[in-house]
Amino acid sequence: MSTSFATAMPAAYSLDLPEATADVEQNKRNLDEYGLAVHQALFTPEQVAVLLARLKEQAEMEEEQGVAQLSDQSSTSKTWIGRASDGPAEPCWQGIPMLVNKGRVFIDLGVMNPVLHQYANHCFKNYPMMLSSMTGLIVKKGATPMVIHSDQQFVPFPTPTPVYLNMMVCLTDFTEAMGATRVVPRSHKWNLYPKTTIGPQGVPINPEPIETVPVICKAGDVILFESRTWHQSGHSTSDTVRYSFTLLWNQSWMRPMDDIVQSLHDDVYESLPVEVRSLLGFRFDAAGRFEPRYPGDRQSMNRGMPFVPELTRGGKKKAVPFGNLKAGFTYGYENDAHEKHVK
Repeated sequence: MSTSFATAMPAAYSLDLPEATADVEQNKRNLDEYGLAVHQALFTPEQVAVLLARLKEQAEMEEEQGVAQLSDQSSTSKTWIGRASDGPAEPCWQGIPMLVNKGRVFIDLGVMNPVLHQYANHCFKNYPMMLSSMTGLIVKKGATPMVIHSDQQFVPFPTPTPVYLNMMVCLTDFTEAMGATRVVPRSHKWNLYPKTTIGPQGVPINPEPIETVPVICKAGDVILFESRTWHQSGHSTSDTVRYSFTLLWNQSWMRPMDDIVQSLHDDVYESLPVEVRSLLGFRFDAAGRFEPRYPGDRQSMNRGMPFVPELTRGGKKKAVPFGNLKAGFTYGYENDAHEKHVK
C-alpha cells in the first residue's frame, strides 16, 4: 500500500456491479474486489415491517415536535432542524440520527446482527470495531444527488484497510428513480479521494464529472460499502418514498462519527447487555479511555476506574474508589460487581 495518494483517477473504469447474494463468503470477496456488496434478503418481510413502522413514527413525531433534521435538497445541501414549515421549501429529505436512542428494534435487529458483524470483521481484518453511527434516512421526490465522496475523505493519508464500513438496510425497494445510492465500483483501489469544492450555492460539488451507477435493491437487502468507496445518493424523481437506515462501523482506534458514549440515554444504557454496550464504545481497546464524571457513573466494560476529582487539603471533594479492582491488575473487574456499582 502506497503511503501517498494518486494524482488522478483512471482515464477509464468499469461500472459493473456484483450480483446480490445471501452468500456471506461471496459478499466478502465482492467487498474486496468491488468495495461493495449487497446481502440479499437479510431481513424478513416481518422484520422490515417492524423497522419501517418504528422509523416512520419517529420521523413523523420529530417533525411534529419541531426537532426534525430536514432539507429541501439533500443531506449535503442546506438543512434545518425544526418543522417542515420552517424551511424555504417542502422538505424532500429527512435524517433521523442516533437511532440507538430511538427504538430497541434497531439495536436487536441491526447492531447485534451476527451476519453484519462478519462483514465488519472481514473488512477490518478482525481488529476491534465499534458502532460509529446509526441513522434513519427518508428520501422523497425532488431530492438532489449528494456530492460524490468517500466516508473517510477527511483521513489525510491512504489506509491499507477501510477505517469505516457502511451498511445500508433497505426498508423499501431502491430504484434509480427513487434516488438509489450510486457508487463507483473498485474506486477503493484507486488510492484517491474524489475532488470536491464549494459550489455557487455554498454546498459541496464535484468540479469534474464522475460516472456512477445506482445500486438497485429490494426491501430487506443490505448494501455494504467500505469507506474508501466513492458514492452518493441519487436524484429522486419518483412519487414513492425511499426509507432506509444505516449502520456505520469503525475500527475502534478511530473517532466515531457520532459520540455514542456521550449521547446514549441513561435509560437505554441501563437496558442493554454488556455485549451491546461494548459495541457502542463502552470498551477500552487501543483508544477510548474515559473516567466517571460522578460516583456510580457509566464505565467501560473492560476498564473500571475510581471517581477522582480535584483533591485539595481541607477541600470537600473526595475520591470514591471503584471498589472491585482485581488485585494485581491495573484495570478489570467482575461484571456482577460492575452492575452493582453503577446501579
